[in-house]
Amino acid sequence: MNKLVILILFCLGGIQCFSQRTDTAKRAKENTVHTYFIISAGTQISAYFNDKPVDVETISEFNDYVQKNVKVLRDSWVIVTGKPKTGTFDDVLKTLSRNKFKHVSKEITKDP
Repeated sequence: MNKLVILILFCLGGIQCFSQRTDTAKRAKENTVHTYFIISAGTQISAYFNDKPVDVETISEFNDYVQKNVKVLRDSWVIVTGKPKTGTFDDVLKTLSRNKFKHVSKEITKDP
């Protein structure tokens, strides 16, 4: 009886040793909901945070809004659309980098 128990333990130990393991190199898919801060920077600024319009049109109003709500906005995913070196596009990016936003993506529009 003791030999049978020892044999079973060795078999289970061998199976455990050679069993499949998860691949640690692959990252698990991230299935979290993100809040988005969408900014259209042209001659005037139009912005949406969490699917609600933000009442800002000038760069000074935008700076004030960001400074007041920086704790909520900083972890959001930011999308800035516009054309570099025209309008308020560059000023908006400066404001975002000054306030250390993490997830900023730029969508550069072409001439119509």
